[in-house]
Amino acid sequence: MFDNLSLHGTEATIVWGYRPAVVLKSWRIAKQNKGAWLLSAQIDRVDSFQARQKPLLFTAPRTGKNGLWAFPVKTLDVGPNSIRATLEPPVY
Repeated sequence: MFDNLSLHGTEATIVWGYRPAVVLKSWRIAKQNKGAWLLSAQIDRVDSFQARQKPLLFTAPRTGKNGLWAFPVKTLDVGPNSIRATLEPPVY
């Protein structure tokens, strides 16, 4: 489909079920040459308990369209001000 792809935005949420585990104020997803989808983001707020639960789903509004980007989260590393995550391909 794409060799390289980059998405970015100013608001997003990582949810556990319907609960917000991590609220993000800026984010970027990069995918390169059939590699992993990599998320880096700045944290607005985090619920440490919910951020450790499974399954987690990264969601962000789609600019210019109705709906959301949604990527299942494979791994999540939460730092003091930012996160890094690997994502599965988007589900919708």
